[in-house]
Amino acid sequence: MAMQLLSPNVNLDSFFDNLSKAQERILLLDYDGTLAPFHVERDKAFPYPGVKELLDEICQTQTTQLIIISGRAIKDLIPLLNLNPLPEIFGSHGWEHLTNKGKYTLELSDSYLEKVLAQARQRIEELGLTGLLEQKPVSLAIHWRGKDTETINFIQSQVRRVWENLESIENLELHDFDGGLELRVTGKNKGTAVESIISNLDLREIPMITYLGDDNTDEDAFKFLKDKGLSILVREHLRPTNADLWIKPPEELLQFLRKWKTACLDK
Repeated sequence: MAMQLLSPNVNLDSFFDNLSKAQERILLLDYDGTLAPFHVERDKAFPYPGVKELLDEICQTQTTQLIIISGRAIKDLIPLLNLNPLPEIFGSHGWEHLTNKGKYTLELSDSYLEKVLAQARQRIEELGLTGLLEQKPVSLAIHWRGKDTETINFIQSQVRRVWENLESIENLELHDFDGGLELRVTGKNKGTAVESIISNLDLREIPMITYLGDDNTDEDAFKFLKDKGLSILVREHLRPTNADLWIKPPEELLQFLRKWKTACLDK
């Protein structure tokens, strides 16, 4: 596999050998940019060809705990994943949780959310940019994918100006992501989602844990997993990262998932 190691402590042959012998395996996956290419029409961002089938096959081995961790709302992820049965999902950067038994929880009170997000939404309406706005359970995101550079710079400066104002008086944080800007309630991220997964494990041995992600929002998970598991950056071009390995989608992603499935069957 023509994958680029970013950490001197990682040996892929040893990793897959250990994976085949492991009693417990946990595969943590971001969605947009990792399992699926970005799409201007976000409801059409389906997985790369072959990904869904491989995830189904990995789940069918019944030897891997497969968990999706995404910035998207869970309700928007379900039709795109199209997996049956659905795996466990953390949405909205960990604020939403859907167990593999179908139990859904949202950790913030609706009244608090309505108050802070309504103010942020009003600022966008006043700018006339509602058409670019995505409202999630605990955040608002502006998407400018597909726009020209001049338009992007204008949108970004306007949105940043009004949301930074709000950020200073509310319990909110601004986050850049690939293709937009997001205003999120503080307190959770993909790293805290991974932490909660590990803290709730009741296992006799340390599991083999791997996280695949593509953008800055995945760095919290990469940092948390340092020396605890394998972190993989999935994107066309390398960028500064805390990940241990860099792979290019879709081919190297498919190769990795195939090797994971094979390791599951080698027991």
